[in-house]
Amino acid sequence: MPTNISQSAPVESIARYLKQIHGYDQARAECEARQVIADFKKMQSLGYIRGWYFDSDGHLDLIPSDDVLGRLHEK
Repeated sequence: MPTNISQSAPVESIARYLKQIHGYDQARAECEARQVIADFKKMQSLGYIRGWYFDSDGHLDLIPSDDVLGRLHEK
């Protein structure tokens, strides 16, 4: 898992991903991608994630914060 990525999947890349996966037209893909980024930024500001990226298989993935990882390991 990347350790220094805070955001590497921009709106344009997420829109292309949504078009491919869900068959959205360009306008809907861009709108949905902006909402995805807004939600990711909210999760980031709340301390749940450090960032997001596309993994080597082309899937959009989240980078959990150290706090969240610590809580998961406690259970």
